[in-house]
Amino acid sequence: MYQVQGHLWHLTWVLARADFKLRYHGSVLGFFWALLKPLFIFLVLNLVFSHLFSSGVEYYSLQLLTGIMLWNFFAEGSMLGLTSFVGKAHILTKMSFPRWVVVVASCLQSLMSFAVNFFILVGALLLFGPTLALWQLLMLLAYSLLIFAVILAFSLLTSALFARYRDLNQIWEVLLTGGFFAAPVIYPMTILPESLRNWFYLNPMTFIIEHAKGVIFLAELSRPDHHLIYLGVVLVALLLGIWVFARFQGRAVEYL
Repeated sequence: MYQVQGHLWHLTWVLARADFKLRYHGSVLGFFWALLKPLFIFLVLNLVFSHLFSSGVEYYSLQLLTGIMLWNFFAEGSMLGLTSFVGKAHILTKMSFPRWVVVVASCLQSLMSFAVNFFILVGALLLFGPTLALWQLLMLLAYSLLIFAVILAFSLLTSALFARYRDLNQIWEVLLTGGFFAAPVIYPMTILPESLRNWFYLNPMTFIIEHAKGVIFLAELSRPDHHLIYLGVVLVALLLGIWVFARFQGRAVEYL
């Protein structure tokens, strides 16, 4: 049994690595495109909004970069996970193996892309940001892995359903656009009225981005019970995703 599980995880890693290489195959800059996209977004937004917030927000440019890197990880990973089942139709219809492998592989592919951005972000923080302790960097890593858990939960929830309902990717693109502005990426949460802030926490990325900024730039770790509640919600989402995927994966193959 353990040998079979080992083979499955090896297959998952091989698929993730192959997708990562194919994604940038033939391009001159290769995997550096994974870095250039969020950096370009950062340069544009920093040029536009730094004049509005830089006077009242310390290290605004670095806070913006942090928010963009984390959000881009979520947006890219969730879209890859959503379409992973359909994207591997040529494999799923010809080979026999657990179908969750292709979903997890797509999530790992997004994690590999984010790893490049993570090291660039840490380097920028160490060079231009406040003096950071080891625990702050470890918390940033923990928040990044928490995003991966959210991506995995979302992917399991939606990938098999996407085979039947192909409008989901269009809907999700619209929601991602709105979600970007409903998360504290460009602006600090402090500019929002108290009565509205709780609504913004319906966006799953608001909690992570806001607390990651607090850890890095204020050296503050909010109440542990808030983190435990969020972890509980993510765990429930993962279990729900596993149940939904198990229920619909067989029927989804018929639509590939």
